[in-house]
Amino acid sequence: MLVTDIRENAELSDVAKLFFGDSFPLASVSANGDKYEVMVDDNKYQFDYSAHEYDIIPKAHAVRRMSKIALYDALCLYTGKNMPWGALTGVRPSKLFYECLRAGKSITQAQDIMTSVYRVSEKRSEILKQIIIAQSGKVNFLPEFYNLYVHIPYCTTRCSYCSFVSAPIGKYKSQANDYVSLLCDEIKRSIEHLKVRGKKILSIYIGGGTPTALDERQLDMLLTAIGFHDCEYTCEAGRPDTVTKEKADIMKAHGVTRVCVNPQTLNEATLIAIGRSHSVEQFFDVYDTVKSCGFDINCDLIAGLENETLDDFVNSFDGIRKLAPPNLTVHSLAKKNGSAIRYDDGENSNAYAMIEYALSHLGAYRPYYLYRQKRQACNLENVGFSLEGKECINNITTMEETVGVMACGAGAISKFIADGSIMRFANMRDVPLYISRYEEKLKAKLDAFDSIHATKNTHV
Repeated sequence: MLVTDIRENAELSDVAKLFFGDSFPLASVSANGDKYEVMVDDNKYQFDYSAHEYDIIPKAHAVRRMSKIALYDALCLYTGKNMPWGALTGVRPSKLFYECLRAGKSITQAQDIMTSVYRVSEKRSEILKQIIIAQSGKVNFLPEFYNLYVHIPYCTTRCSYCSFVSAPIGKYKSQANDYVSLLCDEIKRSIEHLKVRGKKILSIYIGGGTPTALDERQLDMLLTAIGFHDCEYTCEAGRPDTVTKEKADIMKAHGVTRVCVNPQTLNEATLIAIGRSHSVEQFFDVYDTVKSCGFDINCDLIAGLENETLDDFVNSFDGIRKLAPPNLTVHSLAKKNGSAIRYDDGENSNAYAMIEYALSHLGAYRPYYLYRQKRQACNLENVGFSLEGKECINNITTMEETVGVMACGAGAISKFIADGSIMRFANMRDVPLYISRYEEKLKAKLDAFDSIHATKNTHV
């Protein structure tokens, strides 16, 4: 018999945090074949999971997953609550859906398994089904393809919810020049490394931070280093106060096809409260500028921002939907490590109603990718919606981990994929360390790439 104190198991602790946050009661899970016993304080709960529906869980993962399900079932009884994503705590719930499909289940059967086995709500299971349908033909590619990711760790100000590698560029102008010079070198050498090894670039994504926080000279220098590639090519321009017509023209001249202009909210008071240095009017002006250049546009909104009401979110969502950008991403606020709000008490209880409003007023939009984070408002999710045919290939393949990522820049994480194995390599997160240890870490990254692909070749 296996007995586990949930405090000593990260995955079981994460299940408990769905119900209680960081302070949860004493609990343990005991496993004996298909029978599980859960103790929560002095309350005992017993479950028998011998039904054939649980056979879908691979044997290698059975005890781990069934322990989470047992704890979830016990905590539902203990608290009288259910969670929208059931016993799932991972980032990518769609991976379990695909696992069911690979096991020979139909899309409808896979949807039923998400609900009956993993306790996912019917509405969330339906979203997953819609996503899998939207991703058809856009998720699996030949192994010679790689995505290129480039990270710009600068912004104009730091938002209260942000946990990314980012610093105010006004304070680090000299450092930014040195950083961009080295980054351009890393990009060129990384692209060449892919090329000479027979790899092709499927998509390019420049993220941050805010890439358009760079000045026009730096932005042109960066995009010149990347070169022209006939592929989906995204550049984040999330802060409207950083975008000029000249920068939009530079992006267009270098082959960028998709630009992210992210207001997060159309409420002026909230923009000030979360630390964004732009107005609602600036967002609309920049949106028109970017649209006039012919880019596909993505807009981000956040549900659950502090003190926002449902009416505030409805105003933002309807305002963006009227613009009809090809992509619209709705995030549920997450209190991430490294953010200014990580240890703030409470959450905006309107977040659930906000997300429900978005899901019921999509119009021509449909969900095409999804991911979850810890400490997310109302245990919800981040969902990317698109007009049909406008799905972002980079978002799909990166989130589903079906295409490798060659990542450049401070804090960027590469994912090298071969024969179903994934090797992650993280660049130095701190910009001064990225600069001082540049050659050492670049060599280590490229060597890591070669090592996983060399291992693959020995199996051929």
